[in-house]
Amino acid sequence: MSKVAVASTDGITINEHFGRAKEFWIYEVAETGAYTFLERREIPQDTNASHTHAASKTIELLADVAVVLAAQIGRQAEAELQTKGILSFALNRPVDKALVAYGKRGKYIKGNAPLNATASCGANSCGCSHGCR
Repeated sequence: MSKVAVASTDGITINEHFGRAKEFWIYEVAETGAYTFLERREIPQDTNASHTHAASKTIELLADVAVVLAAQIGRQAEAELQTKGILSFALNRPVDKALVAYGKRGKYIKGNAPLNATASCGANSCGCSHGCR
């Protein structure tokens, strides 16, 4: 079983940028694709924090998960997640389909995921207007 954090505004669709997420939906996912909702984790919104500092705080709050799923994720956040041993994937799709697919393929993904495996936001400016770094 793996713990997966999903950036979503509604728990139905993966539709939130990692750095903009106000909450993450946490699930336990089995290799069969079965999953259980565990909790919603709110991300404290510090309007005075830099984008980089805010991402670091978010990553600290997600330190116990194996995987993060978000609509987009900046390269710096992706790299910081990787240093903590957390895989990240950028996709826009229903949460249930993503969790089932990850559960059934997670063992393969964990052993074979290349660095920079996500369709992340671009280097200094991905055009998403979120100030990604």
